[in-house]
Amino acid sequence: MKYNPFAYIRNEKDILKLVTALIANTKGEGKNGDDFWEKAEILLYTALIGYIYYQAPEEEQNMNTLVEMINAMEVREDDETFKNPVDLMFDALEEKNPEHFAVRQYKNIN
Repeated sequence: MKYNPFAYIRNEKDILKLVTALIANTKGEGKNGDDFWEKAEILLYTALIGYIYYQAPEEEQNMNTLVEMINAMEVREDDETFKNPVDLMFDALEEKNPEHFAVRQYKNIN
């Protein structure tokens, strides 16, 4: 298993193509989910993949990093102010570059 879809990303359009392919191929046959959740999933994947592509070292630009980021996204219902490691990464990136592609996508989720 050596296929790495990140190797084919060249720009934001390619990120969107990858996210579209991920969603289409993980939905299941004949299943239509709630449009709200699908749009949120698209935004999340776009933000995370954008972060990985533009910010991560080349050796970390892969699906394993994406899964690790998703796993690190803890939410605490009893603490609205809690920030998980991914939130903190995006906060730091926003401080450096508020108009970064990944930051813009991530802000649309929250």
